Amino acid sequence: MASWRGAFTGLVPQDFLDAMDPDSIAASWADSIAAGRSRLYVSVTDRVVGYAGVGPERDETAPPNTGELYALFVHPDHWATGAGRALTDAACTDLRNAGCTTVRLWVLEANIRARRFYQRYGFTETPDRTHSSLANLPEIRLTAPLM
Repeated sequence: MASWRGAFTGLVPQDFLDAMDPDSIAASWADSIAAGRSRLYVSVTDRVVGYAGVGPERDETAPPNTGELYALFVHPDHWATGAGRALTDAACTDLRNAGCTTVRLWVLEANIRARRFYQRYGFTETPDRTHSSLANLPEIRLTAPLM
């Protein structure tokens, strides 16, 4: 939960962060993995450092061979250590091995730190916009080729 709070404090309403239930989030990931809808990569040292979740693009209008990075979270104590890059590498390798040639993701428009990370990784903004389940905040879709 520290990774969520570190990433979203000041970007989403505090009552939303306070109401987050780690058991519910874990159960949702477990259900999605068991159903074959997603795969999860976890970075661990003496504790969980972060995770990345990937799978098929959820947008039914997506081009063929497009995957999606559903989530990338790293504990704030491990920001700028390479953990996020390693998790993104693992996620993109997974998608490439699954036959994907493109990866897409959604990021909060106001999350400048995350947007900079993804841009350094090679993602570019698309014109696609939506509103997130995180308090209905504006999101931007990013995309990157998988080579």
